[in-house]
Amino acid sequence: MSSLASFPPLPSDAMSWHGFLGSTESWPPPKLTFKSHHPARPGYASIDASEYRDNPSVLLSKVHMLAELIKASNNFLVYSGAGISTNSGIGDYASKSGTRGVDLMGRSPFLAQPTLSHFVLTKLYSLGYLKEWIQQNHDGLPQKSGLPQSAINEIHGSWYNPTNPVVQMSGNLRGDLFQRLLEWEDKTDLCLSVGTSMSGMNSDRVFTGVCGRKMENVQGALGGIIISSQKTQHDNLSSLRIFADIDTALTMLCEVMEIDVPEVKDYRCEEMGGIYVFEGYCGETGRRKEGERMKLDLSIGAKVKTTSGPKIGMRGTVTSRMKEGHYKIRFEVQLKEGGAMRYIERVLGMWWLAGAGDGGMEEIPVINF
Repeated sequence: MSSLASFPPLPSDAMSWHGFLGSTESWPPPKLTFKSHHPARPGYASIDASEYRDNPSVLLSKVHMLAELIKASNNFLVYSGAGISTNSGIGDYASKSGTRGVDLMGRSPFLAQPTLSHFVLTKLYSLGYLKEWIQQNHDGLPQKSGLPQSAINEIHGSWYNPTNPVVQMSGNLRGDLFQRLLEWEDKTDLCLSVGTSMSGMNSDRVFTGVCGRKMENVQGALGGIIISSQKTQHDNLSSLRIFADIDTALTMLCEVMEIDVPEVKDYRCEEMGGIYVFEGYCGETGRRKEGERMKLDLSIGAKVKTTSGPKIGMRGTVTSRMKEGHYKIRFEVQLKEGGAMRYIERVLGMWWLAGAGDGGMEEIPVINF
């Protein structure tokens, strides 16, 4: 098995298929399992949507290398895209093969449940290996698998945070979330990219940054790993390139690291009622403040306003509870400067309230007025 200490200069095709660590091995390239002439992300990087799988024995060897890297890391970060959620039934932009493990059968994507991969990564967080999760998706599936809200940066927006609306392709990232991303770009020593085509989004820098530090032999930098079925434009930068179904690869990772494979189960929130009291939070700002005590009324008809985000102070009314317990809030907002007021609906995820109850959140997205 290759040493983690150094990368030899080798042909780019070997590094694109296997990464630096695997490029000295006598491994065959992955098998083509689906051929496509269409680009995975039209208008962005011109990588086609063909899909590949590593030979089973090669995959096992790569997973052993992945385990070594994780154990050697001090600031391990996950960067996830739509591909991690396709087995939950949520479609992605890049896949063209039409294969998916679960079909929502016309149900709301709000009812999608986390995949095995979400549970494995959450397990790695609970065991102290994973330190930060940067999520391109909006689906809340990491939180449904038990990840604390404080451990995730939903850089492209969230369905479950009224202060963090989904960012359009031409939109701007929320300033505080982008600053958090920049901080982790600088301090992560290992980035695992799962299910993202990395086609040129600004947030891709957390992967390319640590890869660049590894190639420059910056002390402590272990580089980046990619797990996906499709090629990306950054394959030749990776320390390790794994072509596999994400659930399959991360199940093997549990076995190699001698971690119990977590149970996959549907999300169930703890019933907490409609009125909440949080110690250590200020009721006027929703932010942490020692010695303060905040009461938050989320009963039907309660009036709330947002505490941060692009439309801070946006006012709304709690209208209902969703099937999983999350709160629906109807906000009145001016979508364009000088335009008429309109109503939009946003959702507050229950994990925000659970996190505030534990004192783990810096800010609660809404307060009463």
